[in-house]
Amino acid sequence: MTVVAVPAALQAAVPSTQETGFSIRRQLTYGVIVFAISSLPLLRPAGPGNTGLADVGLVIAVLITALWLSGHGHRVYLPYLWPVLITIAAGSLAALHAKGDPLALLQDAFVFSWSMAVVNLARDPRSLRVLVRAWAFSGVIWASLLIVGVSIGLPWLAGTSARDGSRASFTLGDPNLAASYFLCALLVLRACQQPRRRSRRYLCCTILVVALCLTLSNGGILTLILATELGWIFGIGRRRGLAPAVAVACVLIAVSTVGALTIDLTALSDRAQQSTPLLRDSIGRQGESGGSRSTLIKDELHIWFTSDTVLGIGPGETKLRLAGGNSSYSKEAHNDYLASLVERGVLGALGLLALIVALAVNARRIARPGALPPAYVAVVPRPELLGALLIAIGASASLYEVLHFRHIWAVFGLIAVLAIAARRGHQP
Repeated sequence: MTVVAVPAALQAAVPSTQETGFSIRRQLTYGVIVFAISSLPLLRPAGPGNTGLADVGLVIAVLITALWLSGHGHRVYLPYLWPVLITIAAGSLAALHAKGDPLALLQDAFVFSWSMAVVNLARDPRSLRVLVRAWAFSGVIWASLLIVGVSIGLPWLAGTSARDGSRASFTLGDPNLAASYFLCALLVLRACQQPRRRSRRYLCCTILVVALCLTLSNGGILTLILATELGWIFGIGRRRGLAPAVAVACVLIAVSTVGALTIDLTALSDRAQQSTPLLRDSIGRQGESGGSRSTLIKDELHIWFTSDTVLGIGPGETKLRLAGGNSSYSKEAHNDYLASLVERGVLGALGLLALIVALAVNARRIARPGALPPAYVAVVPRPELLGALLIAIGASASLYEVLHFRHIWAVFGLIAVLAIAARRGHQP
């Protein structure tokens, strides 16, 4: 038998089987991340149980995460486990005592699993870079398609319908949901500073803002303004300190207060109803939308105070209770805070409060200057914008239920990745 010695330089140049296998697994992980995060808005046409093409990517991401973690002995991160368990337990107790929709509990578990897939797949800087770049650029692509659909009058591409008038929703099926998605994509793009060239980044931001405005979602536009102002304030605080940030915040609060007291929103809404379809379907809906939400809040509080238990009426039961009580608006809760209390009782409200506290702590941790390791700062140079996004999400939760939105839990996962890196000083 002849033995040939292989030079050390050649051995280093030829990858080993283990290195090749690791490279293949990494590329597979990147592919799963890109597919899952890019498919988030693809919810129409809808399948059974309001599922969509997006759920295929999310399920694959969850399965790949489970296989990857179980086969390599990596530590599993579950940052929002206890709040979610409390919420699911509250829903289960309410369903046992009264009745409820089991699909709501499955949705809770599913979006939590998706968020944990984000946390565990994107926990190193290279994977995180793939995730945020895919999110930012796919958001711009989907926004561009929506703009094209509206411009040339393609309802199937713009997502317009007779029910929503000229309000566009792309493939998300609901204008408010579409506005929330584009807002998240915008703030992620700004936080990760992609594209790096400023002129291209401004162009991408403009495309996302135009797409959001074409949804004609009053709540979406309000949260866009709120997130922009908060991002500006947080950026000043990060660069120049607390005092200048507080001063700017006080000026903005004063200007907003004066505007709210001097502008007659009712008259403005009445004039918009007689104007173009864009104004009629946006500002013109303000009076009706505000009135219906006020009625919903009163009716939901009435259900809570007249209920015979603190366990809640059951997940997803608000619409049926309102219809049975002869309410003028028999709709879903349209408010995550009231939905948690009314449908899941005191325990559900505590679960939501625990989730809010966990998110606030994580957002504060990553926003501190010098908190993130340099490798993560290179990927997300402006993490304070994610804190601004969280507050905007909290505001939108008072206008419609957002805790079952898939992209919202992707935001939660992204913040958890950075918080874990900041807490442990994690290096790749």
